[in-house]
Amino acid sequence: MIPAIKKRRSVRQYLDQDISEEQLKEILTSAMYAPSANAIYPWEIVVVRRSETKELLSRTTPWSAHAKAAAAVLVVIGNEEESPDWVEDCSIVAEHIWLAAVDQGLSSCWIQIRGNDNAEKEIKELLNIPAKCRVLCLMPIGAPTQELEEHGDKNFIKSRIKNEKYK
Repeated sequence: MIPAIKKRRSVRQYLDQDISEEQLKEILTSAMYAPSANAIYPWEIVVVRRSETKELLSRTTPWSAHAKAAAAVLVVIGNEEESPDWVEDCSIVAEHIWLAAVDQGLSSCWIQIRGNDNAEKEIKELLNIPAKCRVLCLMPIGAPTQELEEHGDKNFIKSRIKNEKYK
C-alpha cells in the first residue's frame, strides 16, 4: 500500500491511449470497498469515456481542462438526502479510485466540483444526474505522459504526529 501512496501525484497530462476494461474494473472495485459512515454508501460513480462528453466536462471549471485528455473520467456523486456524511464518504471513494489507478500504472487528479455551483449544475445537466445528488469531484484516469518523483522521506514530518494530547 505504501508504494502506491508514495507514487500518487496530481497528474494533468495523459498519453493518448485507452485503459483496459480490466484496469477500469479494478479501479471501480476498489471504490466499492470504500467505507461509509453508518454503512449508508450514499455515492455513485458515472464513468465517462466518450470524447465529446469529456470535452464538455473539461470546460466546467478553470481547473478541469486536462479531463478531456484522460482515457476516462469518473464522476463521484453523493446523495445528500441519504447521508449528512456524503462528502466524507465520497472523498474516501475518490481516494480509493486514485490509489487504485496508481496501482494499475495509471494516474489521476482530483478536480473539485462541490462548491462551484455553476460547474455542478452543468455536470448534472450533462450527465442527467438527479437533483437530490451532488457532484463532489471529477477523477480523470489515464496513462501519465511522464513519471513524477515519488513522495519521499521529507514528506514524513514527525512533528505533525501528536501522542495522546496535542501538547
